Amino acid sequence: MRQGRCLLPSGRLGLFFVLLTLAVTSCAQPVKELWRAKPPFQSVTREAYVIEVQPLKVNEAYYGVFLLRIHNRSPQRLELDWNVTRYLHNGKDEGPLVFQGVDPEKLQGAMAPTPIAAGTTFTREIFPLRTIAFLPRNEVAEPGRRGFTPGVLPAGENTIQVALRQGDRLWQERLTVQLQVRKAQQ
Repeated sequence: MRQGRCLLPSGRLGLFFVLLTLAVTSCAQPVKELWRAKPPFQSVTREAYVIEVQPLKVNEAYYGVFLLRIHNRSPQRLELDWNVTRYLHNGKDEGPLVFQGVDPEKLQGAMAPTPIAAGTTFTREIFPLRTIAFLPRNEVAEPGRRGFTPGVLPAGENTIQVALRQGDRLWQERLTVQLQVRKAQQ
């Protein structure tokens, strides 16, 4: 039977390589992700409304929510139709948007529209249903109800398709921001 040969250097030279490897790897700095939005916000102005979408960072680390502002410039009430308003990533429909206070277990049905009175501005932090992280039941404000928190928005083209109604009229606007991430040594 043949004995295998050890390929590791022995003696002082081997100890030197082991110590050098440990020294180099222990000095390695952690990698940090640097996120940016381009443009930092997107807006559209029409005769009846102004819509603005701005991605916001969660804990200054990553983008997790969008700040949605809708100003009703018309003399009549507008309605934000949550059932038609969608989140798109790289042009693909990724589902509905949610916000704190919505019960995610009841989203299988229709969501009630949000009225926006004439001359007022509606503001809310929204995030895609597909990116939420569910909280353990012991961490929710209302016992027995399922809670959630926003997750990480993916890099790439992030679009909010907003649907507004006024009577029989339906307006749909797409507002897109590019989220970019790069790795950097700390």
